[in-house]
Order: sequence, then C-alpha cells, then structure tokens
Amino acid sequence: MELNISLFAALGGSGLFSWIFLSEIQRICFQKKLFDSHDERKVHKGVVPRLGGASFFPAMILSFLLVLSANILLQTSLVPEISAVFMEEWTLLLSAVILLYLTGLTDDLVEVRYRNKLLIQVISAALFTASGIWINDLHGLFGVHGISPVIGIPLTIIIIVSVINAFNFIDGIDGLAAGIAVLAFLFFGITFIHLKLYIYSIFTFAALGMLIPFLYYNIFGKTTNHSKMFMGDCGSLTIGMLLAAIAVKVYHYAPTVENEPSAALVLGFSVLIVPVFDALRVILLRMIRGYSPFKPDRSHMHHVLLGLGFSHKVATLFMITFVIFFGSVSLFLAPYLNINLLVGGVVLLWFVLDFSLRLKLKKTAHMKSSGKGDLQRPVVNRNLSE
Repeated sequence: MELNISLFAALGGSGLFSWIFLSEIQRICFQKKLFDSHDERKVHKGVVPRLGGASFFPAMILSFLLVLSANILLQTSLVPEISAVFMEEWTLLLSAVILLYLTGLTDDLVEVRYRNKLLIQVISAALFTASGIWINDLHGLFGVHGISPVIGIPLTIIIIVSVINAFNFIDGIDGLAAGIAVLAFLFFGITFIHLKLYIYSIFTFAALGMLIPFLYYNIFGKTTNHSKMFMGDCGSLTIGMLLAAIAVKVYHYAPTVENEPSAALVLGFSVLIVPVFDALRVILLRMIRGYSPFKPDRSHMHHVLLGLGFSHKVATLFMITFVIFFGSVSLFLAPYLNINLLVGGVVLLWFVLDFSLRLKLKKTAHMKSSGKGDLQRPVVNRNLSE
C-alpha cells in the first residue's frame, strides 16, 4: 500500500510540477521570443517555443525527493531500502543527467557544436558507469557470457551514447519521442517493482509523470493560439540519458536475481529498438554516402510515414504501435527462444518493416510523378533536419 501511494504521488506530483513549469516556460518563451527555428528544413508551421524540455528534470527530481522525504518522515516500510540505496550510485546518475540537461538547455538557447555535445555525452555515460553499473554479461548473445570491465564499461558507454542520440534524432514529429519514452518508463517502472527495486520504480514513475503534461502541449497544442511546445535538445538529451541509465540498471541487476526470467534481460532491447535501430540505420547510410553521421536529414522512419501522406498524429501512432509490437514479441518469446534467435528474429522483423515502408514510399512517389508527367521523383528531401 505504501509503495502504491508513493508511486502515485511521484507520478502525480511530477505531472503537476511539469504542468506548472511548462506554463511558465511558455510565457517566458513568448516574452523573450525563444522559438524553434522555422525555415525550409522544418515540418511545422508558425512559431513554437522550444524549451519544453526545461521542465523535465526539475519536475521529476522535485517530486522524487519529496516522496522520499515523506517516506522518511512517516517512517514507512520503504525507509530501510531508502537507507540502503548506494549514495555513490545515485550521485553519479543524477550528475550525469544534470550535465546533459544543462548542455541541452544551453544548446536550445545559444547552440552547442555537436562535437562538444558528443564529448559531454561520453563524459556523462562514463560518470554513470563509474558507479559500478555497467553491462557485465551478455548472457549467451553471440556466444558471450561474462565480460571484463575493460570491455563491458566501454560497451556500456557506447550503448548509452547511442540511446541518447537515438532520442535526439527521433524527436522530429509531434509526440513521438515523448510517447515512446512514456511507454519505456512504464515498462521499466513495472520491471523495477518486479525486481523489488522500489526506489528505482518511484524514480521511474516520476520520470513518466514529467512527460504527460508535455504530451498535451506537444500533440494537442496549436500554433494559432500559442499553446504548442517542443521539448528541444534539453528534453531529448535528458530523456535519452534517463532511459539509457535505467535500461543498463535493469540489465545489470536482473541476472543477480535468482530464477529471474530472461524477459527482464531483453526489456531494454525490446522497448528501445525502434528509436535505436532507426538512428543506427540512418547514421550508417549517411556514412556510406560520405556525409557526417550527424548531418541532419529526413530519412528517418517517421519522415517516411509523413512522405506516405500520414499526419503527425497518425505517424506517431504507427511508431508507438511498432514499439508495442516489438516489445510484446520480445517479452513473449524471451522465455522460449535462445537469445541469439530472439535478437536475430527481431532485427529481421525490423528490417522487413523498414524496407516495406521505404518501398511503399518509392512506389507512391513513382505513381505521383507518372501522373504529373514529371520524371523527377518527389522524394522527401534528405537535406532536411530531424
């Protein structure tokens, strides 16, 4: 009962603080003219405040700390676990999140060079792994089981940086990055309850709550009445770091639990496959074509859906459905399939889906060009930003 109350308080408190902060941030953005750039590289119209993500971390951490404080003051059954939490682990985790939060906020205000952002992402990931939380076992993936820190820590840093950039890249249409993050936080929060890591579950539900008011502003807000808002790099970097750290924590902890089902081990892979695989595919194609891997374009899956004529809301719904599909398939089959077959099968499904959508886009573009008598295909411009 005390845990349920704490989870609800963390979720509701974070949502309330986020709503209050967002309304104030919106007012300041219009007062100081802090809008997302609007040019030929963007898919939105009108002026839209770009600092919605500035509300995320303050709302989450304030709600989280208040819930912990209330448990301590009331001497609930959660107090022993709160006292047992490793201070070093939480200090380094929050330091990493704060560093990326401030970097994103600076980038939204004055712009930070991507090389500098990438360096800060690596530093943040290294800070988190310094707490002792890193991928120390592949559990038979590629025939590998236990791995040494010399390999495991760099691998964890690469994975964290990849997840951070995946959410930065996928934040291209209304509700997409935040919608996927809400699903991921929900899955992870439930998993932490199952693993009896109750403080992490409270933290994860607080992270979930911070996104709910933003989704309203981002999806249902309108530029005509100035109610729309974007999260900006501040929001996407914060979400990416939080989800990457939480996924690594689940993966690191689950194998130590006796008789823990393998479903927990593939959870991070399953709920993050859509943004991460999409980002990896785009980066590889950019490098093959001789471009910088961080050069903005519109070759992401959500841009393909837009190119097929779907609206922002429908494209977002499709992408979130893909997340649910891959997550459900992975979690359902995990107890029955070898991890290599599971990962290989999911990767194959992803490529079939991605290839089918792009083939459909090419056919649609060819039909339109043939109908107009124009030999040039109206393919989505690949020189546009995410």
